[in-house]
This record gives sequence, C-alpha cells and structure tokens, in this order.
Amino acid sequence: MAAAAAADILVSQSVGCGQDIDAICLGSGRFLRSVLVPFLSFNLKPAVFQTRGRNFLDSFQFQDNPCDDAATSSNDNYQVPSLRYPVDTIQFDGSILTSDVEIHAAGTLGTSDGKSGLMALISNINSIAVIGVGVTEAGLQSADNQCMLDLTELLNKIYRRTMICSNPNGRICVINTDNLPNNGDVMRSHVLKNAEKYAEVVVVGDTMSFIDFISTKVAFLNSMVDRITSSRPNSNGLVPMCEPLPAKALVICDPGRDLPLWMDDANMQSQFGVKIRHDQTELESDIALKLRIANGTHTAVAHALALLSLVNTESLCSRTSTSKIILSYLDSLYQTQIRPGCINDGISASETDATWVDWRKRLQHPHFGLSTFFICQNGAAKCGIRLGPTIKSLITASNPGGAEANPVHFSMAFAVAVILRFLTPAPSLVDSERANNASSRGVHIGWLDKAGVNNEVRDNKQINRSSDETVTYADGLRYNLSEGWYEFRCDCLINWRESKIAVEATDDEINLPILLSMICEPRNQFASGEVIRAYLLHPRGGNLHTLLDGAGDEEVSQVKMFDSFVSAVSTLYSRMVRGDSITLLLQEMMEFSNRFATPCC
Repeated sequence: MAAAAAADILVSQSVGCGQDIDAICLGSGRFLRSVLVPFLSFNLKPAVFQTRGRNFLDSFQFQDNPCDDAATSSNDNYQVPSLRYPVDTIQFDGSILTSDVEIHAAGTLGTSDGKSGLMALISNINSIAVIGVGVTEAGLQSADNQCMLDLTELLNKIYRRTMICSNPNGRICVINTDNLPNNGDVMRSHVLKNAEKYAEVVVVGDTMSFIDFISTKVAFLNSMVDRITSSRPNSNGLVPMCEPLPAKALVICDPGRDLPLWMDDANMQSQFGVKIRHDQTELESDIALKLRIANGTHTAVAHALALLSLVNTESLCSRTSTSKIILSYLDSLYQTQIRPGCINDGISASETDATWVDWRKRLQHPHFGLSTFFICQNGAAKCGIRLGPTIKSLITASNPGGAEANPVHFSMAFAVAVILRFLTPAPSLVDSERANNASSRGVHIGWLDKAGVNNEVRDNKQINRSSDETVTYADGLRYNLSEGWYEFRCDCLINWRESKIAVEATDDEINLPILLSMICEPRNQFASGEVIRAYLLHPRGGNLHTLLDGAGDEEVSQVKMFDSFVSAVSTLYSRMVRGDSITLLLQEMMEFSNRFATPCC
C-alpha cells in the first residue's frame, strides 16, 4: 500500500490501461467536478488531473495492483477497481443529497511523474472527444500560464498520435469552466501562441502541421458557468457542496455543432443543468442575463444586508418585516428596471423572466446562502458591470418628450446609493490604532447601520446574528458586528478636479473612499452630487461615460435624465451617511405613489 499511495496516476480497471477514456479534464475544481464531469460521465469516460497538488488524487482508496501495460507501469501508475467521488447538494428542505460521480482515471500534473503518466495515458487512448479546462480567470491571463502550457503539450501529444475523434466533425472540443468572456477564444489564442514553439513535425502519411491541427481539428468553445458551490464541512475543501442545479449551470456555445450528438438532447441538458447554444449571440444574451439579473440583484441586496448586519443571504428567507421589504424592493428593481432594460437590448422577455424566476428561488434558498460581506467585495466596479448596462439601456432607449419623466427609478438609485454608502469610510471616531492598522494593509474601515438588524425570526425561532467576535470574510478583510465596523478595499480612482470639493492634493485622481469621506465633511456636503456623477461616469466605476457622447437633441435629453438620476442617488446617499436607516428609507419609498417604481425626476 505504501508504494501505491505515492502513485501520481490511477486508472480504473473498467478502461484497462486507459484505452476507452475519451474525455480529459485539466483541473479538479469543485465546480468542474460538480457540473461538467457528471455531464461528461453520462456517456463518456472522463479522467481528471489536478493542475497542481494531489489532495484529490490521494482522496481515493485503492488497491496495490499496478497496470500491466509497460508504458504506464514504468511511471508507477496503478489500476484500481473504480474511482468515485461524492458531490453534496443541499435541497430547499435542508436535506443533503449525495451523488457519487464516476471517473476512469485520476492524476496530478504537479509532478514530473504525474505529467509523464498523463502522456503515457494518451499513448493508450483510442479516441478523445472533450477536454475540460478547470482553471480560473487568472489561469487564462497568459499563454505562459502552466495550465495553457500543459494544454498545448497535451494537444501536441494527441496530434503526434494522429488520434481519431468520434465527434460529428472530428474536432476535439475544449471547454473551460470559468466566466472569463470569450474564454474559448482566449484559450485558442494562447495555445496557438504556444504551438509556435514546437518544431514542425509532419505526421506520417499526412501533411498537417501542429498549428494546422489546432486550427482545424480542435474546437475551443466559449462558455458561461453559474452554480454556487462551496465545500462540505470538515472536508478540507475537497468535497463539493452545492445549491440545486440551476437551469443554466453551464452554457456552452457550439456554433459548429462539434460536440457529441448525445449532448444536444434537451432532456439530457435539463437533467444536468447544461444548455448548448449554437449561436454566439444566444450565449451573449445568457451572459448579459446572468450579469444583470443574478449578479445585479445579488450586488444590490448584499450591500444593504451587510450594512444591516445580516451576514448571510439566507436572511432573505426569514419572515421579518426587513426581509419582506427588501424582497419587495428587489422585485421592483427587476420588474421595472432590469427587465425593461434587457428587452430594450434585444433579449427576449421569456428568457428574461425565466432567468429571474430561477434566480429568485435560488436567492431564497433557506439553507444555502453566501456571505453578504463576501459578495460586497469590489463593489465599485461591480456596480458598473452589473447595474451600469441596465441604467444605460433605460436612458438611451427612452423617448424624449415621452409621458414618463425618467425611466430610471428610485429602486435603481437606492441600489447605487447603498453601494457608495458601503464604500464610505467611517468618521474620525474610529479607533486610531485600528485605523492605522487598516491603512497599513491598504484597507478602509466602514461603519454599520446603527439601526441594523442583528436578530431574525425564522419559523418562529429567534436567531441571533450578533457576535462579539471579529470575523474574517475574505482575503484578510474583517468585520465585527457588536463593535459596528467592517473592512473593505476599493481601487477606484476618481478625477476630483472637476468637482467642487475642497481638496489639497497634487494628484488628479483620488481613491473613491477618500473622496466619499471628504464629502461627508460639512464644508463639502454640497459637492456629493459632483463626486457621485464623476464616479458613475468613470470607466472603472459606474461605466456610464458614453451617455454624454454626442450633442443632438436626444443626447441632451439623456444627459438631463442622467443628471436627475445622479440627484436621486445623491439625496439617498446623503441621508444614509447622515444616519438615516436603510430600512427607514425603504419604508419611505414604499409610501410613494409608485412605490419603488417612482421615476427619478
């Protein structure tokens, strides 16, 4: 057993020495193992290789019976009866459904023996249909990233073997499980760049170069992923623990219809939370819907909940007046802002509504929430990425001189204002030692809503959310509910020279939280509108700078609408920093004639 424990690759006896393996995944991340691999496993025999480390590999219990094939046994690869790993899904009633996913080989690329084992395995494989790439956006930033180098080497090995592909057009399909835009195109670019470093090897009996092989025999498919995935407690992050499968957990764009035919079955896709698109514009619509609806409402609600000391989105399932009014606010934000904005931009109403119905249910999962503070990270940029497109769509699609004074409503103004309130450093009353410590770490300290809700009622049971402990929620960032403070980072720089704020600075740009803290001072409170306007127009902030382009009558009308929106945001923000409770402001808006759908005019 001791020798077997050191193996860098394990192969299931069901595939001999690997001949029948027809899918390979580079990476063993929890999303990949909970969505892509189960889908592949239905009709393919996948192998999973960690890009580094070996905890996934070592999680398998195996017997000490080496593979008889000389190519693999020389690399200390071992056959095992079977390879299965668990995936937990938390149902809405709190029960946990555990499924066992079967794979047919497991290994690591973190060692030379492991990489040699993968290449030896390729020597035995008869056909390959799909290659999954489970690296994050950081792993796709450069062709020199190790995973991109490994993918290129793997494809080169397949090329040299002149291996067949059983897919309809004979093209191997490469699928990434990260949300980097156009991730397939990015991978293709990186691999082609790396391929130039390989000597031009002509396969016997053929004239195709390696670069030609990549260009004509490999399909790099763009994709989108969307399933909240955590890990089983006490599993050292190894066992995926997931929400129930969303309708679009994985969307794959296959314009050339290169994927295996069985994947195109609608019932099969529904069973595994997969959607196959054949048009890039359909994938772009899916991405836009995810950003605007799921991510947009998540960002809008998380900042409000965090400031109210509600540290998990599960609080939306409680029966308190706070949760009810926040859900009413979110419903209005969707119905009167996000939905019309999506339709204005050519996304079908049925797809838009289906996305909201699916997401609203997910958002209220009573046993699978996310940290609200964690969601609030990078809020300045998220506002522009997730809410900005809706604001822009509403204003640019408006009819100048129409009946409605402004298509942007107070629900959207509140969403922006509460993000800015979260990004406002606490007044000078913060303990100097804590402030100095935070500054040395490049973070700011904010203050919680004094009327924050520290207790909830769920199913008639009182749940105390307050704590004396200082909690770390992400990357060294902390909060303490009982002391009323939290830490945050923000790298959004704003040009202050066009504002009316009194600043002594030599740089043209100042960090947004610093500017926000300045407009809280009595001498600068009148300048809040100018600072908020500058933030909303900043490409790394609200990203609405194109609204001011042009000089025609329509553009003038749009500028007026935008300025009215800025004024509404400024009014709500100013009241928040003066100490008015978030829940009080929501209650006041509920009393408007049009409630949250009151135009910003």
